[in-house]
Amino acid sequence: MTTRATGRGARGLSLLEALATAAVLALGIVGVMSTLHAASKQNRRNNIQNQATLIAEQELERIVGLRCDGVSTTSPCANIQALDGRARKVYWSANGEPSDAPPLPGAPPSLLYTVAVDVDPPFEATETGSPSLTRTATPPASLPLNAVVNVRVTVSWAEPRSSRRAVALQTRMSR
Repeated sequence: MTTRATGRGARGLSLLEALATAAVLALGIVGVMSTLHAASKQNRRNNIQNQATLIAEQELERIVGLRCDGVSTTSPCANIQALDGRARKVYWSANGEPSDAPPLPGAPPSLLYTVAVDVDPPFEATETGSPSLTRTATPPASLPLNAVVNVRVTVSWAEPRSSRRAVALQTRMSR
């Protein structure tokens, strides 16, 4: 009789134990896969935001490079103020280069960004941009009000199943 009892304990896992182990293992795999999926989506969002920030930095550097020309005595930054309200489309292609030209048919897909310039002399006006972003800026006390402009570059994009997102960079310029 002792031989029978010992043989029963050594026969292995029951079907119920194997199913419970498989269920726990499956839940663990689903948990790991959902974490990887969420991390992948967040990395994609970060990459898109970094691209938008780079486009905004390049546009703001281009505008700052124009400098206030000082031709007009009443508005020394008239050349910069002329940029107010301008918007253009920028496509970021799979090769990592921003371009103003839309991708050719059959080319890898590109992400479309909208670059908008807002110039307010010398204080912020009532504009908040599109999408709406509020900001405050005041000129330094040592400069005349007509010699200072606020320049804001907003880069916006649409993500699938999400609201429109934007990155805005702002600087103040004077002659």
